[in-house]
Amino acid sequence: MKRITILGSSGSIGQTTLTAIRRLSLPIKVVSLSSHTNIDRLRSDGR
Repeated sequence: MKRITILGSSGSIGQTTLTAIRRLSLPIKVVSLSSHTNIDRLRSDGR
């Protein structure tokens, strides 16, 4: 299983990446996320 960090996870590319990982059941573990200002989105994505 690959472990990745998603920089800019609250933006459009970060959200698309998270959606793809969830929908495709890829063998990837997201170990950390970062966001510039959207703390609420960061919180919800971390769950």
